[in-house]
Amino acid sequence: MKPILLTMWFALSAVSGAWAADLKPYTGEPLPDFILRDLQGQKHQLSNFKGKVVMVNFWATYCTPCVKEMPSIQRLNSRLKDTQFQILAIDVAEDRAAIEAFLKRFKIAITFPILIDTEGNVVEAWGVGTVPTTFIIDPQGTLRYVHYGALEWDSNQVVKTITSLLHK
Repeated sequence: MKPILLTMWFALSAVSGAWAADLKPYTGEPLPDFILRDLQGQKHQLSNFKGKVVMVNFWATYCTPCVKEMPSIQRLNSRLKDTQFQILAIDVAEDRAAIEAFLKRFKIAITFPILIDTEGNVVEAWGVGTVPTTFIIDPQGTLRYVHYGALEWDSNQVVKTITSLLHK
């Protein structure tokens, strides 16, 4: 990872802490596919989740807004566990030890995959410039919503927006 990009992420994540009320609609194209490993070493490929609504959240352990929103992402996952919904949390340019220490320190029990993008290849391919950044992809694999910054992911408004994509 280039030091200048990492510096930009630090600076941008410091100002991305606003808790916006909603997701920004985006009528878009399919995003680049990826294969990343989770904390247990299992591979996850985005294209394998076609048919599901997929939330791809880019985050980092150094990002204060990410720390704040992670519990609400877990609550969202619990609320939608019996649906065709999948969360993939991609850590930006950190290693497994840093992520595991973060989860232990903040006592966050996560039941969705945390993927590791140590080299920042997916971050670069997707054009992510700040953390947290979250993409919501419909069952056909098309980008429908983007959110820059932290969000209360289990709010009724957000849940309604996401579940509306489950029925299309």
